[in-house]
Amino acid sequence: MITTRRSVMTILAGAGFALALTGCSAVGDVASAAGEGASSAAAGAARDAALSQVCGYVSDGQLSDADLQQLRAAVRAAEAAGVEGDVITRADTLLGDGGPDEGQVEQLQQACAQAGQGEPGSS
Repeated sequence: MITTRRSVMTILAGAGFALALTGCSAVGDVASAAGEGASSAAAGAARDAALSQVCGYVSDGQLSDADLQQLRAAVRAAEAAGVEGDVITRADTLLGDGGPDEGQVEQLQQACAQAGQGEPGSS
């Protein structure tokens, strides 16, 4: 009878330990998911800020030489932040050899509007 009680107690203690480990694992999973969510949100905010900066340089439709230099730096920062898509493609085209023309500025403005960063042709 004593052997049976000890066996039952040993089994219950082992089951309790296993449940405790499972609970710790679940808490760790939740904490990990929360950390990943916060990291993803921060990365998204950085991408949005970089995109906003790029689009800000063409919002009035005018680009000075100083604006072009700042736009070039903003595009590189946006690329480093993981911004992809039409805005960066249009900005790279605009910054290409020969300087921008009015059509390229308008195309970048439209790409910014589609990305939620302003209205096309806004002045």
